[in-house]
Amino acid sequence: MKFKIFALYLAIFGLTIACATKDRKYSPSDCLPIDKQNQILKQMVRYSNKLAPEATHKTKFNTEFNWYYERAMNESKILYCKKENDIYQMLVSKKARSVTPMEEGIAIKVKLNQKDSLVYYEEVFRMWKMPADSLISRGKYLFDRLVNKEDLTIYYSKFQKDRFIEFPDQRFSFDVSKRRWRDSELDTLRLK
Repeated sequence: MKFKIFALYLAIFGLTIACATKDRKYSPSDCLPIDKQNQILKQMVRYSNKLAPEATHKTKFNTEFNWYYERAMNESKILYCKKENDIYQMLVSKKARSVTPMEEGIAIKVKLNQKDSLVYYEEVFRMWKMPADSLISRGKYLFDRLVNKEDLTIYYSKFQKDRFIEFPDQRFSFDVSKRRWRDSELDTLRLK
């Protein structure tokens, strides 16, 4: 009887460890120390958030707007992270402006130089606003597909409406050189 209880205890303990290991698969703390996570978030919000009041894309790095971007950084956190070669792939959550508590997810790829400055920044996709628990589960699923280089097209709005990925889509694409989303319809209007 004691042996059966001990065997059951070992089985439960083993399952618990296996589940904990699986949940830590993309743990940000295993990928980056907290100070580097904060450094990335601090730089990222200048690109991922709306411009500070009265800022332009040319002036958004001015110190007078630090208050705005510090607030944005404090409302963001890295949920999942994986480093491959010198590129960090991450899923970042940020508080969404909404009547009910919602969050948005942004999948990014970044590369840092020796001084921890972003030398490469790309937003792979942005998720729709959703409750935090939905963002965590759907985000992990999408992030796993991203790092395994699987096609994400079927999760775009065209096929899934507002369940997973808001953009890119037929209209919006990310311009890596400018580090911001481009609207093909507005770009077409500007050329006329």
